[in-house]
Amino acid sequence: MSAPGAILAGMGVGLNAVRAEVFRVKPAKPIPSAHKHSGDSETEKHTLKGAISAVGHYLDELGLKAGDTSAEIFEALKMLLEDEDLFETAATQIDEGWSAATAFIMAVDEFGELLAGDAAFEERLADLRDLAKRVAAHIHGIHLGLDLPESGSFVLVGEDFSPADTAQFTKAVVGVITTKGGPTSHTAIICRSKSIPAVVSCSEATELLDGQMVLVDPVGDRVVVDGDESMATKTISFVAKSVEPIIPVRANIGSLSDAITAATTAANGVGLFRTELLYLSATSMPSVQAQAASYAEILKAAPEGPVVVRTIDAGSDKPVPFLNMPHEENPALGVRGYRLIQDHRQFIVDQLTSLEIAREQSGREVWVMAPMIATAEEAIEFGSLARKAGKFKVGVMVETPSIVMALSDLKNQLDFISVGTNDLSQYLFAADRMNSSLGALLNPWQPALIRALAKIAQDSDAANLSSGVCGESASDPAFAVVLAGLGFKSVSASMSQVGAVRSALSAVSAEQAKQIAQLALSSVSAEQAKSKVLAALSNL
Repeated sequence: MSAPGAILAGMGVGLNAVRAEVFRVKPAKPIPSAHKHSGDSETEKHTLKGAISAVGHYLDELGLKAGDTSAEIFEALKMLLEDEDLFETAATQIDEGWSAATAFIMAVDEFGELLAGDAAFEERLADLRDLAKRVAAHIHGIHLGLDLPESGSFVLVGEDFSPADTAQFTKAVVGVITTKGGPTSHTAIICRSKSIPAVVSCSEATELLDGQMVLVDPVGDRVVVDGDESMATKTISFVAKSVEPIIPVRANIGSLSDAITAATTAANGVGLFRTELLYLSATSMPSVQAQAASYAEILKAAPEGPVVVRTIDAGSDKPVPFLNMPHEENPALGVRGYRLIQDHRQFIVDQLTSLEIAREQSGREVWVMAPMIATAEEAIEFGSLARKAGKFKVGVMVETPSIVMALSDLKNQLDFISVGTNDLSQYLFAADRMNSSLGALLNPWQPALIRALAKIAQDSDAANLSSGVCGESASDPAFAVVLAGLGFKSVSASMSQVGAVRSALSAVSAEQAKQIAQLALSSVSAEQAKSKVLAALSNL
């Protein structure tokens, strides 16, 4: 049991602290151990298909309940669950006498053995094992709900929470603590979108007990046992010095409802429109006309300003059925993003064509960019394709260390670049962003990342490329100030954070932002960089 006053370190998510009673997630009733069936194989296969279908429908329901922030995650999980190769592997086990529930769990384990040591697959495998358990539970009539309180105020404590878990959070969940996970884990992303204070990667939280009072202090990256609100690290109150922020603040969207919500914020357009969400459940390639209709509707609803559209970023943990993408030994380093042009050039051309039709129909200013660009040749090829397809501003995502070193080669070839800090971090530190045990390396305050960002901003400016950042880091108001100080021309934040980021960037001058960025650049650890910047902002 953690003693009163104990401080448990982790990584904070959010800007507000909360004090409430601990509610530890209770372990579910165990799934029966591996056993063989006593009937016939075809009946067991039919049972398995029914259970997979039921869990698939459950994921659909959770996606609707959780909202668009989680829709992409649930669609991707459903694709994994319904994978034909996975079912065939389980069917082979059933033919060998194993029960439907046992066979499916064994099939998932077999997939895991094939990809052992691949950090990029570990988080997806954890999700898939969670789904396999749910399939087995359905077969055995076991309830796997979290059974959370509906009233009162509680801080949920657990190892980590799957997408299916987070979709069950009730209004009584006012804070979250996980012993694993990182700043880009499912838990962090969903808590940020729902404005639930959280501290992730807090290993000492295993000692917390039900009924203990804790202060979840995300700004301080800590949990204080029996702490009160007076102990919370003060959130910086930004006093606006100008009506407009020193650089534009845009919004990240992935659907029509996102666009409608973003339009209610003060966002200056859209800095990241994730188009893959529109395709994750499509079993056949949509026509140009169908794509154009969807895009036009979203463009018309989006907040005023440029709309930066990322072409499809399928692959890794985002399978698209009609592309028939194979399993890869290392998906994050495989065929994803713009690399799909190797086998699916026509789809990328069709996507650009449909975006031009939508641009004309909506009258909006559309910028297009390709993800997962590794070489100047790829960037230039995409630029040529996009300009041939329509009247766009053309750019690329900067997510790989290789393109960081080639920005000078893009002078007069492109109009802009946008940094995806989530992927750039994982490739820069060789730490998969979905691996819950590597969260500390994905902290955006890591000095190596900040120095890489400084080089990107400087080289982009020298190459006459407008530069922006659309990763999760841009949703942190303090870090957004650092980005502006490094020389970036815009940031794009989560919809829930647009107001806070605008406030921060309206409270500093360009010169002050430069000075604050220098403090981050001179640091030797993530903790020191964040501490220096917050202290400087507090003294403004």
